[in-house]
Amino acid sequence: MSNRLTSIVFATAALLALAGICAAEESLKKLSTDGITISYPPANEAQAKRILEVANKSILPSIEIHRRIVELLNNYEELAKDIADLLGAEEVQEATRTRLAAYKQKSEALVGCFSNFRIISTADAVSTGGVDAGVIKVRHDRDSDEFSIYLDLERVDTDRIKRSYFPVFVNADGSIRSEKKLVETAINLLGSTQSMIAAPIRETVIWALSEKLNIYHPFTRWFIEGVSGWVTIRLLTKADPKLASLASELFSPGPVAKKLRDKINLIAWPQTAFQNQTDPYIDPQLEVAQTQYAIEAVSGLIGGNRDKRLAKIVSEIKHSPDADTDAICAAIKKVTGVDFKKTLMTYVPQDIRDGITSGEAKKLVSQAEKLAQEKKWRDAIVKLRRALQMNPADVNARLNLAWLERENSERLDSEIQVFLMARLLKQQDYSFRLFIPSIEGNYVLARLAILLGNIDYARKFLEPILEVKPDHKDARRAMEEIRQLESAAKGKN
Repeated sequence: MSNRLTSIVFATAALLALAGICAAEESLKKLSTDGITISYPPANEAQAKRILEVANKSILPSIEIHRRIVELLNNYEELAKDIADLLGAEEVQEATRTRLAAYKQKSEALVGCFSNFRIISTADAVSTGGVDAGVIKVRHDRDSDEFSIYLDLERVDTDRIKRSYFPVFVNADGSIRSEKKLVETAINLLGSTQSMIAAPIRETVIWALSEKLNIYHPFTRWFIEGVSGWVTIRLLTKADPKLASLASELFSPGPVAKKLRDKINLIAWPQTAFQNQTDPYIDPQLEVAQTQYAIEAVSGLIGGNRDKRLAKIVSEIKHSPDADTDAICAAIKKVTGVDFKKTLMTYVPQDIRDGITSGEAKKLVSQAEKLAQEKKWRDAIVKLRRALQMNPADVNARLNLAWLERENSERLDSEIQVFLMARLLKQQDYSFRLFIPSIEGNYVLARLAILLGNIDYARKFLEPILEVKPDHKDARRAMEEIRQLESAAKGKN
């Protein structure tokens, strides 16, 4: 068969398939209420009624949240300008506008999908290997006979949103496949909390401060969270006064936060990139409380933003990633005359404040060293963690915490500690040493050297480990990482 004839055959087949799809869509009936539409073959009316009932009861509240987000972000250009003005950083306006527009489009896509459900025969979906439903993609695995569903938000446009829907599969016996998981799947993709309404503005401000203005010391999260919260409250209230109560509920310390007030320690609160997000290392309620109290502290400082106070403070520290708490407080004092460090210390537990005053941190580190020599790993870890609540930038304490955690099988948290150390060491020089020589201590030093770009030192730390313990998986993995880095460097040369 000639190429031309083959092309004609394929084109004809494609047209016939398209015609079949169009004919199938035209034959679908519809049920609608409260902005939700169910499209279904005539034989599946009972299933359509069931899905509409479930969607209205359990999924509609999440859809409404995204509708409110779309409404809030309709004026994303003005919001971007307001953010840039409040931060005194015109250079972030265009990027901020683009980011807010993307948030709006994502919510539009989610509203489009979950406002339109379509019943599809399970057999049809299996035969085609899944379903392309605009921004919703479904893939069928023949081996497990399971469907996987995910959002494809790359290159979203109006046309894709218009043809998007959420597919619901009905079996040959009329039962709805995975009916019990229908709501769970939808809510997992949509989200369900009122805090999502504020998230696009708040997360955009955090991004503008940390990424575009490069204000991101590991222990100045209090400033990033505080400023982003203050800006979000202001802009939410300006956009819609009805959102003022939501902003207050989200960002003001409530009953739960007040119970945790004595545990708040803003000066030792790490940025999320340097935080172990797994249980038991993180307390979600304490994280929310710390955010709310950071916003309370910064809001008290900025107030009504007289004389563009915030913009002047930001201008003193922007593009200075090494600006720590002391540097930010110095900038605040220069602009306002306020000794904000005193205020900030009121958001630190009393026993930690007393320990800072008495120099307890150094004593704790010495005690931890003695305990480590006695191989009392757990006790040494407790001492070091308390010391780091008083002096979070103590690289020596953190280094020894990292290797002791490996001795105590806390490998993930150890890696995070090393990552944090590398960031601090890029900021300024610190002296540090291991309490006692150890295989796991050598590994920690090797990981640190890799992160700092010192491959030769990393190799020197790893080689003795592999001589003594050739089956050390992490050391072998690190050595392979070194080889790959060296190969990449040779390739560039």
